[in-house]
Order: sequence, then C-alpha cells, then structure tokens
Amino acid sequence: MRFFLLIGVAGLCLPAGGHAAEREQLPQPLTLNQALSWAGQYNPTLRGARIELRRSEGVLEHADVAVPSNPQLQLGTAEREGPSGATSTDIDIRLSQTFWIAGQGGLREDAAKSRLSGAQSRLDFLGSATFARVRAAFLQALVAERAVATAEDVLQVNRDLENYAKRRLEAGKATRLEANTARIGLGRSQALLAQAENRQAQARLQLAELLAVDPAKSISLQGRLNPAPLELPSQAQLLQRAIARRGDLAAAAREVSASQEELKLAHRQIVPNLTVFGFYGEEETNEITGGGVSFELPLLHRFGGERKQAQAELDAARLERDVLQLTVRSQVLSAVADYEAARQRVAALSDEVVDAARQNFELTQRAFEAGELGAPALTAAQDTLINTRRDYLDALEALVNAGTDLERATGGLVVMSNTSAANSGPRK
Repeated sequence: MRFFLLIGVAGLCLPAGGHAAEREQLPQPLTLNQALSWAGQYNPTLRGARIELRRSEGVLEHADVAVPSNPQLQLGTAEREGPSGATSTDIDIRLSQTFWIAGQGGLREDAAKSRLSGAQSRLDFLGSATFARVRAAFLQALVAERAVATAEDVLQVNRDLENYAKRRLEAGKATRLEANTARIGLGRSQALLAQAENRQAQARLQLAELLAVDPAKSISLQGRLNPAPLELPSQAQLLQRAIARRGDLAAAAREVSASQEELKLAHRQIVPNLTVFGFYGEEETNEITGGGVSFELPLLHRFGGERKQAQAELDAARLERDVLQLTVRSQVLSAVADYEAARQRVAALSDEVVDAARQNFELTQRAFEAGELGAPALTAAQDTLINTRRDYLDALEALVNAGTDLERATGGLVVMSNTSAANSGPRK
C-alpha cells in the first residue's frame, strides 16, 4: 500500500505538460536565431494553428467522397400460408445508392479545399507574426540588459559621490545641503536600478511565454543590441507587397471563395439527389428482380433559409476581407511612421550622447569636490544623466517595437536584423 501511495504522490509532483519534459532543452545561452527556431516548434499559438490545419484536412477528406452516403442494403422475409395450409417463405433483398446531382459533391469539395488553403495561409501569417513577437521580446530583453548595466553605472558614480560628500560633511568641509544632494542622487539611482531589474525580469518572462518554457527557469541571452537600419522601398511598393504577402489576407480571400461555393451549393440543394436501387425477391416459387430510382420532392422544404444564410455568410466574408485590407494598409503606414520617428530618436540620442552626459556628471563632481560648484549644479548634472539615459533607452525600446511592428504588419516582408545591414531589407 505504501508503494502505491508513493507512486501516486510522485505522479502528482510531475509537471502538468508531460511533453515538455520529453523535448530538447532550451539552448543556453540563447541566440536570436535559436529563439526563433524554438518558437517555431513549441509556441502555443503556432501549435494551435497546426491543429486547426489538421482539422481542415479532415473536413476536406470528409467532403472528398464520390457519393453522399454508403450503399444501403435492406433484407426482408415473410411467411406465406397457402389455401391447403402449406407454408412458404418470401424473401426480399433491396440495394440502393444515392448519388450527387447538379455538381453538389464538387461544390462541397471546392469549399473544403478553399478553407484548407485558408488555414495554411493563416498558419503562415501566424508564423510571421509570432516570429516578430519573439524577435521583439528578445531585443527588448537586450534593451533591458543595457538598462541594468547603465543603471549600475549611474549607481556607482552616485555612490562614490555620496561617500565623498559624507566624508566632507563629517570633516566639516561640506554643508548639509551638499550632503543631502548627494544622498538624493544615490537614492534616485538605487530606484533606477530596481526599476531596470524589474524591466529585465518582465522582458524575460514575456520571452519565456512566447517560447513556452518554464518561466521559473532563467534564460541567458547571447548577443548585443545593434539593430541595423531597415532599407524600405517606396510607400506604394511597400503597401502592395505587404498586401500580397499577408497570410491573413490570403486566408480571408479563401474564406470568400469557400462561401461562394457554399452559396452555389445552397441554390442547387433544390435539385434532389438521386437514389438508384435494385431488388430481388422470392414469392412462393417465383423469383422477382427489378430496379428503379427515387428522389425527394422539394415541395415543403425548398431550402430558402439555407440560401439566405449562405448569402449572409458570403457578405460577411467579403466585409471581413475588405476591412482587413484597410487595416493592413493602416498598420503598415503606422509602423513606418513609428519606425522613422524612433530611428531619428536613436540617432539623436546615441551612446555618445549618454557618454557625454556621464562625462558632464564626472566633471561636475570634480568641480564640486574642488569647491568650484555647489549643490544646484550637482543636482542639474544628476538630472541630465538620469534623463538622458532614460530617453535613450526609451528610444531604443521604441525602435525595437516599431521595427517588429513593421515586420508583423508586412507579414515578414521587412525584418529587423540585430547584426548588420545584410538581409535587413524587404524579402523577395
């Protein structure tokens, strides 16, 4: 009994996703390409889309049949009693088969093929969108790493200043105002580091969610943030190629085609399918054979509701396609505008600008130690350093968001590279 109890407890301790323990381990440290490859295999959204694709394949297999139903076999027997009291057995055998009429089977198959093609296009779009999200999460994690590194740098210089101001105050060479100013700078830099560390933790949690890995496990990243500038074609070319590439637009077009086939089918349902049958019977000593056809008479149910429903489904599919086309154009133009603005912000707030703010703070600190400047100048230098650092990191984050938004909006036509300008432009 104790043995089985231990087995039961061990079973409860196993992770809920048993398949996760059986798959390969996430590479550590993780590169961007490895993260994209991993997401392509394990991301839940993509796995769900592949399941939906298999469901559409099953629908097509069900629709791809030559006849509406299997043959029907009927067997019957009866006892017959003659005038003299003698009995005989009558036998009746009937075999029937229903056939499609007016091309209804072909229309069902064509509609299922269109939906299967739409499911494949939808999977392609979700793949490009997921890769863009993974790229964004990975690059945002690198931005967060840089935020932590710069926050630690700001903390160190402010700690040195605070220690110096404290020693001068104890020696009677500094005022309480100067010491308080240094202490305030230290507290702000400590809060800055705490914020940066939380930002890093949240970025890695988001990446873990996209990769479908245990969020409790740490992820070490390999790579430095160095987004290459995107080479964009003209606005007209970009819109045209993005619309042609977006898989969700292709899926919407396939849905329109499927709805058109179903509307034709609804109109043809008024033509009844034909059932052909043959029979064989024995009555006393006589054998009876024959055959015939049968079909429903569309008198009471004339499929008017089905036609209205199919027309409404077609109108809805067309509306969704048209709205999506406008949405795609808006997404592309919005992403381009955001990217151009973010690129200019990053160019204006480069590493050199942040370094200049840090040098100004150090120069102010030296002048303060030499007694040439007072607390107001020190406060201004602290504000400049912290604000410049924040503005630079915000610009980097905006650049990553805009670049990956543009990747999603164009269906993967434009991809932000993190290494060099090679392969960063529009895909062929």
